[in-house]
Amino acid sequence: MTTYFGFLPSQKLSDLIDEATTIIHDQQDIDYYPYRNNLTQQIASELIDNLLVNLVEVIPNAERKEAMRKIVGTVERATETLLNILLGKDKNEDILPSFYFLKQESMFLDHDDKRRIGFLLDNATASAIQKGFAATENSPMSDADKALFKTALMVMNEAALCHFITKFTETLKLGMVKRKSIPVAKAAIDKGMALALNKLLPQLPDDGLARLANFYRPYLTHIETIHID
Repeated sequence: MTTYFGFLPSQKLSDLIDEATTIIHDQQDIDYYPYRNNLTQQIASELIDNLLVNLVEVIPNAERKEAMRKIVGTVERATETLLNILLGKDKNEDILPSFYFLKQESMFLDHDDKRRIGFLLDNATASAIQKGFAATENSPMSDADKALFKTALMVMNEAALCHFITKFTETLKLGMVKRKSIPVAKAAIDKGMALALNKLLPQLPDDGLARLANFYRPYLTHIETIHID
C-alpha cells in the first residue's frame, strides 16, 4: 500500500488542467507558457489554501485567528514573488518538462476516482506522518503527544514544499540569478509555515488539537494501486 499527500482541486483548477492538457496534447500552434503559468499559480494558491488558509477557519479564538491570517499573508506574498520571478515567456519546448511534472507527478486519482493534486510520499515520510496522527487518537486527548503530532505536520509541509517548489523548479529553464532566488524564497515560506505551527499548537486545548488532526487527516490517501489522471 502506498501513501499519497493530495487535496481536491477547485473547479477552476480542474478546468485549467483540462484546458492545458488539451492544448499541449493536440500540439496546438499557440504559446503554451500562459497555460503552464496559470496552472502553476493556481496550484500554488490552492496548496496554501489547503495547508494554511482553510486552517484559519477552524481556530475558534479571534485573536489567534487574526495572528494566523498575518502569517498566511506572509507566506502568500513570498510564494507570489517567487512565481513572478520564475514563470516567464518560455518557448513551447521549454514548457513541456514543467507541464509534464505537474500532470504526471503532481496529480493522481484516489480510490473514489477523484482527481487530487498531490504526490507519492516516500516510506520514511509517510511513516513519520502516520505516527504523528496516531498520537492524536489517544483517549483521553490530553494523553496525545503534541510534539509527535507537530513533527508530523512539519514533515508533511516540508514534503509538499520540496515537491512543489524544489522539484518543480528543477524542470524550469532558468539562469543562475533566478535559480539562486529559489532557496531564499523557499526559506521564507518554510519560516512562515513553521511559525504558524509553533504559534498554534502550544495554545490548542484538547478539542482544538482534535479539530486540527481532523482537518489535516483527509490529505493523506492510502491506496494499493494508483493511476495518473
